[in-house]
Amino acid sequence: MRKFFIISALSLSFVQLGFSQTKLGLKFSPVFANSRVEFLSDSADIENDGSAFRFSIGLVVDYPLTETYYFSTGLVVVPKRVGITVVGENGFTPDNPREEYNLQYLQVPISLKLYTNEIRPDMSIYFQVGGALEIKLNDKPLEEEYQLIEKFDPFDANVMLGAGVEYRAGINTILYGGLNYQRGLLNAVNSSPQLVDELIIRNTVFMIDLGVKF
Repeated sequence: MRKFFIISALSLSFVQLGFSQTKLGLKFSPVFANSRVEFLSDSADIENDGSAFRFSIGLVVDYPLTETYYFSTGLVVVPKRVGITVVGENGFTPDNPREEYNLQYLQVPISLKLYTNEIRPDMSIYFQVGGALEIKLNDKPLEEEYQLIEKFDPFDANVMLGAGVEYRAGINTILYGGLNYQRGLLNAVNSSPQLVDELIIRNTVFMIDLGVKF
């Protein structure tokens, strides 16, 4: 029983130490949103219709595991875009050959940050690897008469790779900037009534992360 209390006390002290060193922050990210489109059919040829520029904002939480390893999570609002074009028609002709949708997700990153030693006073490089779970908040077609996509899936999941630089501007203030690449794993399309064959669209985003932690 005595050993149990000693182990419990030590565990609690480590948890309290970790929480005392936890960093909370805000980030603002210009986003380049794109889609990867797959559609194998003899009736039509559907392709991605370019990328779009959006803005993301969110809360960041970095919890220390060691001096150089941090578990990173948070809540981030991520806008995305799906644009598709029918470029070849053989018996399948939609009323509008080009469709564009704006989507918005609430993202929960689940990642690991690895920090180097200081490359100069108060400045370190970090590398980020992990994934993210997403819940769709909203989807909006640019025009109401679209026929190719009826519904989008309410969930998505991404793999995440990133790197950046952190600068300690004060005792409790850290400024950072970096690049973040996220590759969607799930099909964003939930229902496509006009297409007999399956339409697969996976989202891809590239972010320029700018933020501050306290």
